[in-house]
Amino acid sequence: MAVTASSEKTAAVQRVHDRYDAMVRRLIFTRTASLSEQALNAEIEPVLAAEARLLDARAFEQWQAMLSDEMQFWVPVHPDDHPAKDQALIYDDRRRLSERVAHFFDPQAWAVVAPDPLTIRQIGAVEAWDVGTEIIATAPIALLHVRRGAPVKLTGREILSLERNGAGFLITSKTLILPELALSTPHLGWII
Repeated sequence: MAVTASSEKTAAVQRVHDRYDAMVRRLIFTRTASLSEQALNAEIEPVLAAEARLLDARAFEQWQAMLSDEMQFWVPVHPDDHPAKDQALIYDDRRRLSERVAHFFDPQAWAVVAPDPLTIRQIGAVEAWDVGTEIIATAPIALLHVRRGAPVKLTGREILSLERNGAGFLITSKTLILPELALSTPHLGWII
């Protein structure tokens, strides 16, 4: 029994490390990938646009319906970081993302203190590749967040992994590369 429990724990840890490695592989892939397919770009662009629009509208229930059960969200401090070796600004799985959303509506949480925050995400040209096991997509992103004080303006790149789900797609992972955050970071609970 003890050997089986130890083997299961080792296998579970290996699955986590495999997910970490996959996040890094996607990031590296998008840096040097060949030209993307225009038809796939056009098919994926509305998915990224819808995600940004739903997040901006704080329509979190509809947004969560776009996520797979295996969803991972990573915001590294530096684009050369690795989730298993380096601290991240954010590394959430689907459960933690659900908790983050719940905090937006919890009267005891910092997220609901007036005034309501306003966030706008602007997605640039989408590139996508079908690599067989998943679709990898990337786009430049600009974020503007207004709540109190000076607006927070960030630019960077998002890298997503998607899987086909019937006629649509589910997001299985998302990485945000936001170079300005490597310098100094305000509280980032609003970034999804």
